[in-house]
Amino acid sequence: MKRVELHARLKAVQKHDLVRGKDITTLTAFMDNKEIEQHIVRYERIVENHGKKNGKETQAASLPTDWEN
Repeated sequence: MKRVELHARLKAVQKHDLVRGKDITTLTAFMDNKEIEQHIVRYERIVENHGKKNGKETQAASLPTDWEN
């Protein structure tokens, strides 16, 4: 996947209320494409799992306590 496509995915995740207000994009300047993709997948899973846990897509203000692990 091209870097520009990866950044588009990352920006889409960044817009979710669960991670809004947290900058998850800055460190990608120092990552290669594989690392960026892993970073994105991690956040996509957090968002997806949060929606499943609550039975629907929610607009939460905070991340799960284990989001950085």
